[in-house]
Amino acid sequence: SSPPRGRSTIPGVSSREERVAKNEATSREINEKIEDAHEENGHGRDDPIRMVCECGDEGCDRLLAITLDEYDQVRSDPRQFVVVRDHLDEDVDRVVQETDRFVLVAKREGTPAKVATEEDPRS
Repeated sequence: SSPPRGRSTIPGVSSREERVAKNEATSREINEKIEDAHEENGHGRDDPIRMVCECGDEGCDRLLAITLDEYDQVRSDPRQFVVVRDHLDEDVDRVVQETDRFVLVAKREGTPAKVATEEDPRS
């Protein structure tokens, strides 16, 4: 059964924060599969590929160009996500790096960082 409306299943996390974190985790899982498929097909690590924006917006369908090496850098820290520039959420994101193709962000300390770490498929 699901929690009452407005309540989170993660203690100390609002339903909005949880929903955003789950959307980010889903995008990250999709990108992990894209990365695996490109590696299996012998795609060059320096050639940009299309991946989905890892913002928390459920309706986001934006794509960005990133190399496999760049994506490995993003994934080296479970608090990091890659987003299109106009999807930066300064309330919970800290800019780590900006390129003309994407923005690498890290979740600020506290709940956003904790949820991102708990939802990391590489951990």
